[in-house]
Formats: sequence, C-alpha cells, structure tokens
Amino acid sequence: MFDGVEMPVSILLSFGDQKRQLLTSRIGRIYTEERPVALSTIALMPHQIRIDSYRLGKIGNPIEHEIYQKISGLKKPLNSLTTNQGTHNIVYYQEACRYWLKACEGLPYFKRNGISIRPPHGRVINFKSQEAAAIVGCILNSSFFYWYYSIFSDCEHVNDELVRDLKIPPNWKKSAWHPLSQRLQKNLDTNSSRKEIKTKQGHRIEYDEIKAFLAKNIIDEVDTALAEHYNFTDEELDFIINYDIKYRMSLSG
Repeated sequence: MFDGVEMPVSILLSFGDQKRQLLTSRIGRIYTEERPVALSTIALMPHQIRIDSYRLGKIGNPIEHEIYQKISGLKKPLNSLTTNQGTHNIVYYQEACRYWLKACEGLPYFKRNGISIRPPHGRVINFKSQEAAAIVGCILNSSFFYWYYSIFSDCEHVNDELVRDLKIPPNWKKSAWHPLSQRLQKNLDTNSSRKEIKTKQGHRIEYDEIKAFLAKNIIDEVDTALAEHYNFTDEELDFIINYDIKYRMSLSG
C-alpha cells in the first residue's frame, strides 16, 4: 500500500465523537499491482477479541470470530502438555515467520563448522509424552496456527507466550498424531534443500531450507484432523485451509 515499505504496517483511526467501539480488518496482503484497489477491499468487523489484554485480534469477518470463540472457550493451554524436565519429546520451531511456520519434532539439521548444534533464532519446548510433542508439531505447522499467529502477532515473529497459551481441545488424545507428524516431517525433509553459507565471523553454516508449501496436502490433513477436535464447521475449515493461500503458495518465505 505504501511504496518502499517491506514490513507489516498498521493504520489506526480514532474518532472522538463515536461510541466506544473497536473495529478491525483482517490482515491485508497485496501485490504491488494491487495497491490502487487495496483500500476498497477492506471490510471492518466490530468485536472485542484480544488476548493478554494487549493483543488485538486482526479479524475482518464473522467466520474468524466464530473460530476464535471456539478456541477461547476451551480450558487447557498448550503449556499444560509441557514439562520443565529435559526429555526426548521436544519440538523446535523457528521464531521468524512470514508465510509458513517451520517446526519439527526433535532438532532440525544445522551445523556450524561441521559440528551439529541447536539452530539459533528458534525455541525448543519439552513435552510430557511423544503424542503431546506430535500434536504440537502438527499444530505449529498447520494453516490453523498460521491464521492464529497472523491475527495476534506482528506477522514476522512467533512469540513463545502465544504458542504456549493456545488452547488445546480436551479430546486431542483420540487421534494418532505421531504417525501424521512423522509423515509431515518426512515430506518436509524430502523437499528441503541443503544450504551452506559463510558468516561475517568466518563460520561455515550448513542447514536445510524448508519448502513447506510443497507439503500443503499433508498440512491440509493436519488441519482437517484439528478441525474435528476443535469442532470447526466445514465452512470454518475451508476458511482455515485457504487462508492467505494466494500469497502462501506463490511466495515461499
């Protein structure tokens, strides 16, 4: 919308003569050629959705409102599945995110000067069980969580508090998440590209560049399974699966 701007921006408008009311639009992503009509595509939605008192939900239609209401009505947060004890049941996720959040059970391939180390700029969470780690690995790679992250974040960084506070459905154990998580991980690994760079400090870094958009079919399976547990309607699931699809499938960030 603004020439030369390459980071997310917000437009805030305030009117002193109106009733106390909050209205927001959904996240508006545009290509350069779409700038002339960008404002005409914005729809405002009145709501009071916020978390942690300061994260305002950036939603723009009733479907998003209903999805959030179903999540917020649950009691247990994702953090209830975690442990402070070191375990083999870990999930790593990359803190930087544009169109695809990168997460995996265990640690991803990363070497510095030929030595395997934990990648920087990421988080590791320990879980009480393998199945707990599996469902969280699935959730973090899902389009569902991409939507949740988008409406409550700066659209560039995944906040650990946002991850841990996400509500988990009480019946999540009824599905076998580990096989689904392993299928997804195998697909991500198969379609990744091994990269090597040298830092300014002279270190040789090797890592796998993930192309999550190539795993969209399996990610859709994850979202379908999650929809069953969160009691999302077919319309809500369709919204989640296709959220930002135009930009996510054409841009691999």
